[in-house]
Amino acid sequence: MLVLGIAGSPRRNGNSEILLDEALSAAAAMGVEVEKVVLSELQYLPCISCGACDKTGICSLEDEMQALYEKIGAAQALIFASPIYFYTVSAWAKGAIDRAQALWSRKYVLKDPRYTAAKAGYFIAVGATSGSKLFDGASLTMKYYFDAAGYAQAGSLLVRGMDEKGAVLALAEKMDAARELGQRAAISCRLTAGE
Repeated sequence: MLVLGIAGSPRRNGNSEILLDEALSAAAAMGVEVEKVVLSELQYLPCISCGACDKTGICSLEDEMQALYEKIGAAQALIFASPIYFYTVSAWAKGAIDRAQALWSRKYVLKDPRYTAAKAGYFIAVGATSGSKLFDGASLTMKYYFDAAGYAQAGSLLVRGMDEKGAVLALAEKMDAARELGQRAAISCRLTAGE
């Protein structure tokens, strides 16, 4: 039973990663395995739209995204965290999301059971401004990413007006919400694993 966390911020230990760590810690406390992948520490290229994965589910680009594909397939729940940049996810996150075309093919063309199972995906996002539409673009992107990767979006934690590194630590209600999200992910993980 694995809850996989993906950190999409280029800034280590920033607000979105702090919330992700809190969620993963809460999931681990419930007895499931957790793993965190930090996208900015991986070497991968953006999708080049070559079409190679369309029928095989195998991306032609040989880089560290290949190992992430396998982790995504192996996990029973996924928590994806990103700061908001210009009303969507970070470039690191978007680069990984665009590479999910290979996962889409594994799900919809190859019917690979690792990507067709009813698994739960959760989104954590932190934005510096307070605009009413701040999360609209990112939320739509994540909905379709989760679908391509074999997950259904089951919850989110969206934090506005947060820019200074580490500032979220002072907001007890947001930290509590992150723990609750992690607990929900652990429960989803157990249900998917048939426990």
